[in-house]
Amino acid sequence: RLQGDWSSDVCSSDLSALVIIAVLVVGGYVFYQRHRAQKAGLLTENIVHQGNAWNADFIARIGAPQQQVFDTIKDVERAKSDQVKSVTILSQTDTEKTVEMQIAGPAGQTITTRLAFQYFPAEHRITYHTVDSGAFVTNAEYDLDDEGATTLMKFHETTTVSQQLPVPDGVVKQVIRGIFLAQLEGLQKALHLSTADNDTDSDEP
Repeated sequence: RLQGDWSSDVCSSDLSALVIIAVLVVGGYVFYQRHRAQKAGLLTENIVHQGNAWNADFIARIGAPQQQVFDTIKDVERAKSDQVKSVTILSQTDTEKTVEMQIAGPAGQTITTRLAFQYFPAEHRITYHTVDSGAFVTNAEYDLDDEGATTLMKFHETTTVSQQLPVPDGVVKQVIRGIFLAQLEGLQKALHLSTADNDTDSDEP
């Protein structure tokens, strides 16, 4: 048998093995993300890429009253989880707060971002935007609907990227989704909500 044919077979075999491993890794990560979403109370999500902007909409049900959820989101420095490494308050007033947040990103990287929050207690609404964000500019809003013992949280985010990213759209979506899940998990932890509480309210709104 020719050496070239044998080498070709070996390369093809190695490539097939790499493809299988990649599929397993991606599949495992997606399964992990779905499990995280279910535990955190995420009901629906929609992330759309249009030009240099990414629009994300999430709806989650939180097992706590509206005012308690609002106050906990307001105290963003308490919202720590396995994904949120640290939150440092840079400035604050009664209706505004600026923080620096460090979040675990893909491939072991740490994402550091500064966020300026604004609070609207009468409307049960909270907005925030990135500060000194460089290539990424994010504007987001939480709207909280009172359901008595639970709260329906609607979250909208628009992230504008100043330059083309050298990564697939799916990776950017996972980063956006992962950051929201990290915030949601931190909120659940700050509210001392158990997994069982979240699992009982898994229906669509």
